[in-house]
Amino acid sequence: MSIPLSYSLRARLLFFLLAAIAVGALVQGAIAYRSTLAQADDIFDSLLQRTALSLGTGDGLLSTGPTHARGAGSPVADDLIIQIWTPDGVRVFNSRSRLRLPSQIVLGFSDAKLEGGTYRVYSLATPFQVIQVAQDMGVRTNMARALALRTVAPIAAAAPLLMLIIWCVVSWSLRPVKRARAQVAARQPEDLSPVSVRGLPDEIRPLVLELNLLLERMRGAFAQQKQFVGDAAHELRSPLAALRLQMQALQRAADAETRQLAEQRLAAGIDRATRLVEQLLSMARHESAVEQAPPAPVDLADVLRQALSETLTAANAKSIVVELDGAPQALVQGHRESLALLARNLLDNAIKYSPEGGRIALRLEQEAGRTLLTIDDEGPGIAPAERERVFDRFYRVEGNTQHGSGLGLAIARAIADRHGAAITLQDTPAGRGLRARVDFST
Repeated sequence: MSIPLSYSLRARLLFFLLAAIAVGALVQGAIAYRSTLAQADDIFDSLLQRTALSLGTGDGLLSTGPTHARGAGSPVADDLIIQIWTPDGVRVFNSRSRLRLPSQIVLGFSDAKLEGGTYRVYSLATPFQVIQVAQDMGVRTNMARALALRTVAPIAAAAPLLMLIIWCVVSWSLRPVKRARAQVAARQPEDLSPVSVRGLPDEIRPLVLELNLLLERMRGAFAQQKQFVGDAAHELRSPLAALRLQMQALQRAADAETRQLAEQRLAAGIDRATRLVEQLLSMARHESAVEQAPPAPVDLADVLRQALSETLTAANAKSIVVELDGAPQALVQGHRESLALLARNLLDNAIKYSPEGGRIALRLEQEAGRTLLTIDDEGPGIAPAERERVFDRFYRVEGNTQHGSGLGLAIARAIADRHGAAITLQDTPAGRGLRARVDFST
């Protein structure tokens, strides 16, 4: 069963606290009221008993004949009735009342009906007399209720005061939360500065701190995206301009041979532009952690075989021999498509820079607590001073004559970082070529 109440924390706190106070006051008032009534009954019974006992301690009333107090029939006199009898049944005293108690006496406490009213009667027998003291139950009840209401009155007066205090305390305690909400609501979309945690309660502070961490990550992501868009626009400008020039050359071709050469150059330019766009899209996709599914066990050996099959055509075109050696199976936690892209980019680089008829060696090793992937080629290699810079996006080594976008190694490092792996470039043991080494810590 759900309570139709808003999701406001302030409204919920006030509702339940004020309801608890109201219910508590009602319960406490009811208990106090009933307890006071019971205590009043005991007090009045004790009063009747003490009155009878005090009358029974003296014998002055026995010396007179039957006596009636003056003023009988007075309404006030009917509230309390006192009668005294001799042991042989002669009434010797009657208080100022027009009512007569029953002649049949029941010793102790009893209730008697007199002219539509109920009286509480206490009868006491002594060796010299029988005493009856009676009290009107209506008057008695009214007095008891008045006493009970005076007892409940402080509770009824304190409950609204307590509710007001609770209202003020809750509203004052939630002011920092309201201030933080207003601070966030007043922000412009581009404002990703941290939210102030000054004065926030301990229950809310961790939430705002996590929000600030999220804003910080968003700032970094937006800055990275802005830089990426700028770099991409810069890099796309050159191949698009080259395609326009090649198209113009094709249109101006005077003979079939010139036309064929222009068509080949145009096709090569389109392939380079297509490759650049594909790598830009791959970089954008793998820089977004939102698109990543939860990591799962991936067989790195199977991923290498897949990457090898996808790059085999390019290797065969240059008569390059690609060897795969090492562990037949190596499980790592990650995303299969991303790891396949990492391996394919490293293989693409190795094939691109290896000479005709060269050799590329892939080796997969498993040691205690980690998995190592190495790719050795026979290309010109990279100078040690340039080995870190080549992982920057769109960076190309000076004097490099191979066509490329400078994104392959940047994508590979981004994927390695997301998988907790370290990728480094080293000299091959033979001293000629480059070794790409990926260290997966498990």
